[in-house]
Amino acid sequence: MNRFTCFLFCLAVAVNAAAQSDAVNASDAEAETTQNQMEVRGTELTSDPAAKELLVRVIKHMVGGPAFDAMVRETVHVSQHDVVGVGSYEQAGGGTGCYHLQLSMHDGHGKHSLRQISDGRLAWTRNEIAGVVSLRRVDVARLDEWIRPDSRALGLPPRLLVGGWAELLLTLNNDYHVKLGSATLSEQKVLVITGNLKPEVRQTVLADSGRGEWPELYPTEIRVAIATQPDPKTGFGKWLPVRMEFRGDPILVPEKDGYTTSKNGPLITLIEIYSLRSIDPPPPERFRFENQNAEVDIINETDRYMRAYGVRLTESERRSLRR
Repeated sequence: MNRFTCFLFCLAVAVNAAAQSDAVNASDAEAETTQNQMEVRGTELTSDPAAKELLVRVIKHMVGGPAFDAMVRETVHVSQHDVVGVGSYEQAGGGTGCYHLQLSMHDGHGKHSLRQISDGRLAWTRNEIAGVVSLRRVDVARLDEWIRPDSRALGLPPRLLVGGWAELLLTLNNDYHVKLGSATLSEQKVLVITGNLKPEVRQTVLADSGRGEWPELYPTEIRVAIATQPDPKTGFGKWLPVRMEFRGDPILVPEKDGYTTSKNGPLITLIEIYSLRSIDPPPPERFRFENQNAEVDIINETDRYMRAYGVRLTESERRSLRR
């Protein structure tokens, strides 16, 4: 499970639990968002290789292209309750591996936040859900050191693909059957990559969770809208993601003639990326993480990323990661 997807699932569960204790009617924001959901056209006419080709193009442009920043708005849909959070995203680009994603929201019962930051040497993830803080670290410089060039995903240095939008899109490429379509978003044409979770990945998630039934708040479909033109206000943003939808399983509706039609699965989480603009590449020092939760145990996930590339660390190498 990608760390960002894990956060979305845990956040949706937390917000849903809070929503069950409140009799809250659907807000105007929910109605507006529903009306603006992407209606994908022509997906059946485009081949899967085209979707994968676009995914690779977007990932490489994001991590190797010019530096940029953007604003982020997240909406979590649960029951009859919407919770909206805001944040920002900054990517140094140029193959540095430096980025900073932060999101935060309040649902009336507590603060929920995500922070992912990497200086190209260490990548950190700080989650706070309902007041509980967790810290995770990946020694991304070690990934470049220990993973052979012929084993690297997309031919890119592994440190570029840990955290942020890059890891999310790589997960979409690896774990989902993808197809390509188009849509209109804010009067601008976008390309839409739709991914449906592969059956074997679904089985793995179920086995790891120990559940007998699929958790309804865990997304099985991801839609990512990619800008095909620069933002009219900033002149920047072409080939970058501008909207992400995380949905549950399609809803099957029986018809009178005995056939069954499929409708869109429920929208669990919506991520909107806007105000994309080019910036001067910030120095690496800007992306260094200062731990202010000394009492929280740090989970080092470097070994897990190594295993994903087929690398098994020795005990001595594992000990070196704990320093």
